[in-house]
Formats: sequence, structure tokens, C-alpha cells
Amino acid sequence: MPAFFDPALVEKWGVGFISEGKIDESLRKLIPGAFITRGQFKYPSQSELRDLAWNHMDQNHRPYIHRTYGEAMRVFVQQQSAFSLTRFGRWPAVIPVFDGYFKENGFYQFVVVFGLFVIVNIMENKVVANGTEIDISWLIASHRWLRFAHPILNRRLTRVNEIQNREDDPVRDRRVTLRVQGFRFLTDEPDFVNSNVVENNAIFPSPRNGASIALSDLPNGRAIRVVLDNRAYVFRRKDQGVEVWPGICVHEGAEIDASHLNNDVVKCPWHGLEFGARSLSRDGQTAVVCGAQLELAGNRIVLGAAPARPSGKG
Repeated sequence: MPAFFDPALVEKWGVGFISEGKIDESLRKLIPGAFITRGQFKYPSQSELRDLAWNHMDQNHRPYIHRTYGEAMRVFVQQQSAFSLTRFGRWPAVIPVFDGYFKENGFYQFVVVFGLFVIVNIMENKVVANGTEIDISWLIASHRWLRFAHPILNRRLTRVNEIQNREDDPVRDRRVTLRVQGFRFLTDEPDFVNSNVVENNAIFPSPRNGASIALSDLPNGRAIRVVLDNRAYVFRRKDQGVEVWPGICVHEGAEIDASHLNNDVVKCPWHGLEFGARSLSRDGQTAVVCGAQLELAGNRIVLGAAPARPSGKG
């Protein structure tokens, strides 16, 4: 079996994935009387290759962005691969899913459905004349007695790929938009670890001191989203004070607005992170939100640079 591994990959990354040309042979050995069918789907994109890769590696967005996914139990993750147990939609059934970054801009996804069908997805991200393209091919393997189900599964895979890529477009494209505004991400060089560990991955551009908004410009008692310079916030004025929530998720840059506010907590629409309010209720009070300092100065909220963190011990 080790001969089925791509030796160039072992030498480059120190990991072994089965070679594409060996998948059929391996499945026919694994499943006596195997029946194998294939399908393909291409999707045009304007996103960068690194964002297409990050989007695929980021498994935590799937239950929030895609209705076709249920909850998942992350069993294993390392830079080039991840293994999960995923609930099949809303059904009380669990399927194992293995994801692997098996070559530059290329991914495997192996799914076993009820122990009867093996689905191997191969996804390649490419630069094309008008932007980028996601090229997805797959094969379905089962015993030949189950071949009647292959056309159904092939149609389902085509439809799922179409829906999910359409749902993912705004997520991927937003990173491109934010970079134009000066943002960067710790996941600009994505792998399965940094794409799935929930941290403050959005690196905000330096704020320009002086941006501000008058309290009188905010409706009293109603939350609204406000852009100050290169930041966005959700403000809710309470007479002469204000409650503040991030308008850009510090995790991966999702847009947050007043519609995401419930019971004094905003919830990120991409990954489900929740943020409580910071309060500015007296003159001179400050709060650091989205990497910048907000200060209540008289009847205005003023944006400025966040104070530097102390260095050294203590």
C-alpha cells in the first residue's frame, strides 16, 4: 500500500496521500464487485486562490452557511488534513469525512455513506483568463448491486456543489474586498489548523485618528451599523451613553449588523461567534473594539489608535 502514495508529496510535506491514478485500483481491491461512476462540476470565481483554499479548509462555517451540513465532531486536524464525523443534514445519522490538501491548490474529500458508498471528491483551484475556477470531479464506488443509486447520488452532488459554491461566494469575495481596504488575515497562508482554530485572525488596518460621530446622529434605543474610517461598529445609544458591538467579526472579517443582535449579543453569521456589548456611559470612558479605541468625548464617539500593549514580564 505505501507504493500508492505520491513520493514527491512525502518528500515535500512529510505526509502521504494516495496518488490520483491509484484510487480506482484501491477501491476495486477494497470492494469486491465494485461499480464506479464519475461526475464533474466547474465553478467560476473572482476570489483569490488562497481564499478558495481557506474556504475549503474552514470546516467550522459549514453548519452556518450551508443547510446541507449538520453539526460535526472534529476528530483530527493537522496542517494538511482533517477528519470529522458529520451529521447527515437533520437526520440522526453520522458519516465520516476526511479532507486532505494533497497537492498545491488541490484537495481530496473522502466520504463514506452508511458504509455502502464511497464518494471521493477531488477539488482543484485554478487561475483562468477571467479570474479563478474551482474544478471539482468525483467518483462514487459501491457494490454493483447498488449501481441503481449512482445516478441519484451524481445529481445530488452536482446540485450540492452548485448551491454551496453560490453560498460561499460572498464569504470568499468579502476577504478580497477587505484586503483592498487594508485588512490582512492570519489565514492568508491557510492550512487546516489555522483555518479551524477560532482566534482573532483578522488584522485590521491602522486607524486614522479623528474619525467620530455625534451621539445625536444615533437613534435613541435602536441599534444601527456605523462605519468609522476603516472600521464598522454596531451602536445603540442609551440617552447620553452608547453600547458598542463589532461591525466586523475579528475572527475572519464577516460583516455584522443590527440584524445579528439578539438579547444584547451579536452573533457572527459565518461561524456563530457571539459578542457582548461594550459600554461607553461617561465622558472620557474608552473601549477597544476591532483593534481601535473608541472614546466617549462629550457628545461624540471618537475613534483612535488602540493603546500599545505593555512588553516584557508582568
